[in-house]
Amino acid sequence: MSRASPKLTMKLTELKQHVWDAWEFLNEWKGQVLQPENFVAEVKRFGDRRYKRTWVKALAHFEAVNAHQNCLDAYMLILNDFNFTPDRWDYEYRHEILDAFLMYPDSLDLIKTGLEQLLSSDFTPTEQAEAHGFFELVEERGGEPGRIGLPIGSDRRLPAASPAA
Repeated sequence: MSRASPKLTMKLTELKQHVWDAWEFLNEWKGQVLQPENFVAEVKRFGDRRYKRTWVKALAHFEAVNAHQNCLDAYMLILNDFNFTPDRWDYEYRHEILDAFLMYPDSLDLIKTGLEQLLSSDFTPTEQAEAHGFFELVEERGGEPGRIGLPIGSDRRLPAASPAA
C-alpha cells in the first residue's frame, strides 16, 4: 500500500528560517560564536542558494547532525527526532532528514537501540504507540528503491529485541 506524498507547501523564506534555526542551534550547542558568513558558506556546500533543493539538503543535514550529536537516549530518536506526524513543521522533509541521519556509520545501531529500549518493558504500550510517526515513516520507505527500509512487523519487534528461547 503506497501513500501519496503530501504536497510540498513550505515557502522558501520559511525553509530558510528553519535552516538558520537548525544551524544556529548546532553552533550554539558547540559553544561557537555565530557568524552569518559561516552560515552562508555552509549552505553553499549543498548547492546554489537560489534553489529550494539546496535549502532542503542543508536543513536535512543540520537536523541530522543535531539529532546525532544530541542523542543522549536512543529511544528519543524514535519518540522525538524521527516521530514525524503531519502536524510537525518538518513533516514534508522527513525522508530527507532520515536519509541524512543514516549517513552516520552508527545510525542504524542507534535506531536499533532506540527501538529495543522503546519496546522493552520499561515503556507501556501507550508510550510505545506514541511513536506512530516513526513507524509510518519506516513503512512508507519499505518498498522505495534506493532507500533503507527498517524491518517492522505487526508486533513491531526487532529480532534482537525478542527474548532468548
